[in-house]
Amino acid sequence: MFTIRPATSNDDTALQAIYALSIAEATWLPVAAKQSPIFADVSHGEMVYLAATEVGVVLGFVSVQIADPFIHHLYVHPDARGMSIGSALLDSLQTWLPQPWRLKCVSQNFGALRFYRRGGWQELGSGESEHGSFILLSFDQSNNPRI
Repeated sequence: MFTIRPATSNDDTALQAIYALSIAEATWLPVAAKQSPIFADVSHGEMVYLAATEVGVVLGFVSVQIADPFIHHLYVHPDARGMSIGSALLDSLQTWLPQPWRLKCVSQNFGALRFYRRGGWQELGSGESEHGSFILLSFDQSNNPRI
């Protein structure tokens, strides 16, 4: 069982640990993108929500640029994958983040692409970044009866 809530400064260590672990295991990321995996540096000004157990263990988080609205980060601890945490984090955005939402997913991140496509995300285009080629995805509940 887990709950979703806004992150606070008390969660910084747990968020950093999940981010660093996720970046380290991301075989699809170029080596240069793994050099300084500091979550606070790449999420400045973003709204962060997390999933935590009843005793406060952080299982995953989503980080959002509200003005766009753009999902910048979505990570679940490897030990907590398969528990629908990523889906629950995204679903929680519906109460406060206007749609449609967008995100970029590195083309070689096959697991994440399967996750988003299963969740009703639609491909808008593609491009190149310092992380390699990416696919731009969009989600709009009005086009997705799943939720």
